[in-house]
Amino acid sequence: MINFETFKKLYDTIPGEPEFELYFNDKKDTYWIIKYSDYVTYQKSSLNASEIKYDNLDELYNANLKDSWQNITDIVIDTTFSIKDDKEDIEDTYNVKL
Repeated sequence: MINFETFKKLYDTIPGEPEFELYFNDKKDTYWIIKYSDYVTYQKSSLNASEIKYDNLDELYNANLKDSWQNITDIVIDTTFSIKDDKEDIEDTYNVKL
């Protein structure tokens, strides 16, 4: 899987309000990072999950992902591209080396 710094480059490059679904090898649920123009949210992907709002991606990472980033097995961008399966397409589309 990609490291956080590479993910951050991808996150910063993708325009609009993309959604990133994170899959972990040690959790049955997936989690969402949603980018907005002036903040970012993080939430469990369940019907009743509440969003946690952060000022930026670094704040979210330090609060929730720093100790578990190595357990991520895949990240799906806008339900379209899987980092695990679509690296070449992501690199071509967003011009970010994974």
